[in-house]
Amino acid sequence: MPEKRIGKQTPTTSLVLPYTKTKGNEAVEIYNQTGRKAREWQEILIYDIMAVDDSGMWIHSTFGYSVPRRNGKTEDVIMRIMYGLINGEKIIYTAHMISTAHAVWETICYLLDAAEIKYTSVKAKGQENIRLYDENNVPYKLTHMVNFRTRSNTGGLGEGYDTLIIDEAQEYTIDQESALKYVISASQNPQIIMLGTPPTAISHGTVFQKLREKVLSG
Repeated sequence: MPEKRIGKQTPTTSLVLPYTKTKGNEAVEIYNQTGRKAREWQEILIYDIMAVDDSGMWIHSTFGYSVPRRNGKTEDVIMRIMYGLINGEKIIYTAHMISTAHAVWETICYLLDAAEIKYTSVKAKGQENIRLYDENNVPYKLTHMVNFRTRSNTGGLGEGYDTLIIDEAQEYTIDQESALKYVISASQNPQIIMLGTPPTAISHGTVFQKLREKVLSG
């Protein structure tokens, strides 16, 4: 048989702040309990995303990454969400398309089942939600939970979270950012994660594109 070829496992261009500690290994361990196995580049990426300082604060309060379609970029935020669920975070995952948000909700439910982690969920499209159970077998109300939403110019106002995930970030607009950026302002250790495909001429978003241009320009 021909030798299996493995491409480059690190980004073509990146800017990662120095760190010596990460929670990424814990996220990978949880993910691998589902029967799936993180790829090498996904492990490297989640280590960077979840780098922490000596106080346990995120090194990158904002982290963005861009990967072409159909290459498994969403798996890293799935790892991040599963870690957050188990470790008491309140998370909001947002996408440009309702079908994307529903698909990620569906995948996480499947993986929680595979890992035998007990949870309750809301299935209604546009209002998807996952909450774990506490030691008394009662669903958590304000922690250990993730909401799934599509973005609007007002969505998220009045709600508070620890982690904000912006999927399909190439479509993330300034108006949407203005509506969402304060949802993590009260968190003791907030983090924003933006992920998407490389922007094209028809991409409507500017927030992610500007961040990407800054990184690519050094």
